[in-house]
Amino acid sequence: MNSFNIKRFGQTFRWVLATNFRNFLAWTLGAAVGVFLMEMILIAFNVGPDGRNYIHELRYDISPICSMALLIFVLVALSTGFSAYLKKPQREAFLMLPSTNLEKFLSVVIYVTVVWSLAGFLAFAVGDTLRMVVRSLIYHNEWISTVPIVLDRLIPHGFHVQSNVPTYFTVTRLFATFFLFVWMHSFYTLFSTLLRKYSFVVASLLLVLSVTLTAWVCFEKLHLKTFVVTTQVDGMPVYEAGVLGYLLCVMLPLLSIFNYWASFHIFKGFQLITNKWTNYDILKR
Repeated sequence: MNSFNIKRFGQTFRWVLATNFRNFLAWTLGAAVGVFLMEMILIAFNVGPDGRNYIHELRYDISPICSMALLIFVLVALSTGFSAYLKKPQREAFLMLPSTNLEKFLSVVIYVTVVWSLAGFLAFAVGDTLRMVVRSLIYHNEWISTVPIVLDRLIPHGFHVQSNVPTYFTVTRLFATFFLFVWMHSFYTLFSTLLRKYSFVVASLLLVLSVTLTAWVCFEKLHLKTFVVTTQVDGMPVYEAGVLGYLLCVMLPLLSIFNYWASFHIFKGFQLITNKWTNYDILKR
């Protein structure tokens, strides 16, 4: 089987869902309890003994932490997407499926990207609801959720075309922002297929190191600009898409394509018995 078949892909995807359901359910419930405890602790450290009238202001302090926790949850899922097939029986069953490598690879990637993202948000909503229930029963607080604020933080704003903003500025900034997230997705997907242990830790450390080093070189040494909005003396804004902004529009898609290609190339080389730390043995190739 060399060609991609949508029906066969659907069957493979359903198999991935079924075999990972218990692990998926456990992580979702655990994340919901974690969100509940995190919000309760943050509130306990920031309100008085009566616990009243806190949520109107405090929810704006909670929402950045919740947004970061939700992002970390998704990145952990991405970097551990293939960890369910580390042991020989699971890997043998997965590799023996009557489907192509591309169908298997896409089934896992879409599963950890879409399903786990929805699960993370569902866990956050459930945990936030539990917080509202408990605070309402104990302190008679209002039922005010932080979910709308977190959604507002996660959804990019300011990219709609305005009459006073040049179209090229809006388009290039939106393009670069979109592919920044695509590159992060491809980066963690690559380490998910490459490493058998500590993939999230290694990927995160390398991500922070590479972004910090790139920013230092581009901003401090080369003095490049991305997307800058300055104000003239007369108060009129000036929009400028710098050289680095255009470089990002070119480099981020290319790096993303390379990461996905490398990830799929590693996946095609999966064996039942492999290296203790990696799924790709360079010395044998």
